[in-house]
Amino acid sequence: MLKRMVLAVMAVSFATSIYAAKITEGFEDKTVLKKWEIEGDVAISADQFHGGKSALFVPAGAAATFRFSTENVFGTVTMWVYDSFVNKGSKPGKAWNGPYFGLVNSDDDKAVERIAWRSYGNVNNYAVVFTGENQWFDMWGSGFARKKGWNKFIFNFTDEKTLGVTYNDEKEDITFPTKIEFFNKGANGIVLNGGDALKSSDETVFLDDVEIDVKDAAKK
Repeated sequence: MLKRMVLAVMAVSFATSIYAAKITEGFEDKTVLKKWEIEGDVAISADQFHGGKSALFVPAGAAATFRFSTENVFGTVTMWVYDSFVNKGSKPGKAWNGPYFGLVNSDDDKAVERIAWRSYGNVNNYAVVFTGENQWFDMWGSGFARKKGWNKFIFNFTDEKTLGVTYNDEKEDITFPTKIEFFNKGANGIVLNGGDALKSSDETVFLDDVEIDVKDAAKK
């Protein structure tokens, strides 16, 4: 059971046209995974944690998605992500894309931050990725320099004209608002993916202290 989730959601049906809820999750109870769509070896782990004594661990080759509504809604999502800050080695001229995390909508389109390593230019930062019609679009640099440890991300999607991400309460992603055409219907879930099983086995990310605050159903 999602910690404190039922207190906020019990009186509101996922099937209603207007959805209002504030959901928080600290991943202290292993049964929380029953509420998630799981692929691979996803687990509740005590190896790293931001608050409490455990966090959600999604290794390479695995993914976890939580649907907070059956339809797209508007609001904000705050999440703490642990970054091991592995600088994945690669041959000169090669590129590598690691774990990603962020929003997903009812069409399974995603708006996420993804760890991206490029041997050329010594790039080892976060990049912005949007999907549409089940295809990945090209990545754009987010301007967020990776920092080892726990980092705070706030995803803002308060209406059809608003899409943004704030990093550690310090910097806003300038790319998200310019690509709103790829993700302007609102969201109905959050997603965490550990990256490609063959290329990101050294990368480690955890998710903790998620706060979802959604209010109004997106216009159809």
